[in-house]
Amino acid sequence: MYFIKFTPRGQRDLKKLNPHLKKRIAKKLDDYSKRKNPFEPARPLINLPPATHRYRVGKYRIYFFIKRKIIYIERIEIRGKAYRR
Repeated sequence: MYFIKFTPRGQRDLKKLNPHLKKRIAKKLDDYSKRKNPFEPARPLINLPPATHRYRVGKYRIYFFIKRKIIYIERIEIRGKAYRR
């Protein structure tokens, strides 16, 4: 089992979302954190440090990295904005 923590930026992104979407994202993160390998449903990221992988929840992308059994949520963005830098 892995624990979920939000970085300050991840918390700001989460606060901006509507309650229904927050609940949906929380459920997915809880499901992923209970897996033996939380990287299984994830895709690798390139050039978006410190996040190394992303999850997909509908139109939203959740960027994260893992350290010592803790999944750190770095960003939550809608797909259209997610890949513009």
